[in-house]
Amino acid sequence: MSTSTIQPPSAAWWGPRKLAPGQHARWSVGPLDLWLAHGAQEWQMVLQRPREPADATLAVEIPCRDPFPADGSDRVRFAGAAASARPALRVALADRPMVSRPQNPFYVPARGQVTLYLSSPVWVQLLIGAAQVQEFPVYVPSDTWFGTNTVDGELCYATRSQARLDLADVPRRPHRVVTPLTIVNKAPDALFLERVNLPVPRLPVYADEQHRLWTPAVRMEREEDRDLATMKIDPAPPGLARGARRVAEPRQAGARHVMIRAFSALFQ
Repeated sequence: MSTSTIQPPSAAWWGPRKLAPGQHARWSVGPLDLWLAHGAQEWQMVLQRPREPADATLAVEIPCRDPFPADGSDRVRFAGAAASARPALRVALADRPMVSRPQNPFYVPARGQVTLYLSSPVWVQLLIGAAQVQEFPVYVPSDTWFGTNTVDGELCYATRSQARLDLADVPRRPHRVVTPLTIVNKAPDALFLERVNLPVPRLPVYADEQHRLWTPAVRMEREEDRDLATMKIDPAPPGLARGARRVAEPRQAGARHVMIRAFSALFQ
């Protein structure tokens, strides 16, 4: 008779698991509950989001003692996988840039710089065996347009940020990925920071020894020519991410140094 295993809050929620036919599991990660049942010839998944986006819940129960959700309207079925296939969850970042809006906008003075700690919500990829069968965000962020007009810009996701200057002030949440962002203002006038466009599809994800999720540090520089900006992505995890290992590749490959024609592509 199998016993249920409840994962401690300090453990990682991603990675492969063993789930026998006739059993079901539940992953509770922040606002998300992911239910997965292994049937005789198929797998069934139910997603529920019973908690707020800022929730820090982390629990993995395999097999789960609570009954599988009875409502079939939200049920997704997968057939054709080998009975011996194991399920796995994989971390990903959003498929569009994430626009972070500080709750209290601020100025970066001329010739000044500041390092912020931003966090982005994760996407979860479900694999059955070696095949990815589904992908979904832990919660559905709002859409936003980032650009100077309705033609010059791009569709992004929006998130609110405290724009913390000290990592100790950033809440630990299992479904958020921390990015150290340094903003350098080389121009002779102050930069008013109301929104910043973080290119998360270009970023890999690392997990430190405490399973906190990180991206590499990003540096955005407003050039002396006020209409130009440079973005640089570090090639390694941040020094603050002790014992970090890479758990997700960037969605988009590209150079780590990017010259942006208009600084408004990064800042608004």
